[in-house]
Amino acid sequence: MYDGSPESHRSSVQFADALDGLAVVIAAALLAVTLADRQSLPRVLLTLAFTCFVPGRAVVANWPQLAEWSAAIMSVVISISVLCLLALITLWAHYWHPLGLFQAEAAASLVAIGVSAARRHDVLGSVRRRGQRRAAVRALGL
Repeated sequence: MYDGSPESHRSSVQFADALDGLAVVIAAALLAVTLADRQSLPRVLLTLAFTCFVPGRAVVANWPQLAEWSAAIMSVVISISVLCLLALITLWAHYWHPLGLFQAEAAASLVAIGVSAARRHDVLGSVRRRGQRRAAVRALGL
């Protein structure tokens, strides 16, 4: 639990990075297996892991208030809810294509996890500050 100390912050960032890394590995491995069109036990296990974790992790990683309850458990709840909702929408729209739906969900999840990791490590802020420094240097004529 985060108590405001630097050590606690560092450990919570490391835990979030580990969860993000696990989600990326699961999504990337499952994408590779499905694109290779392999029918095997690892594909079934990766599908189960993806369904129960990855989309929810993408949501929880970008919504820190949810992570206060339990980052791993909320990821499971939200994953199953989001995937069921998207499956229902595609069924109602008469566009049931499970493999295409999965690939879209995996790509969106990977992008969302990347954005949250960049935000957590302030990558976007450092790029913005670097651009501001360059503009200031140009404005001064140096």
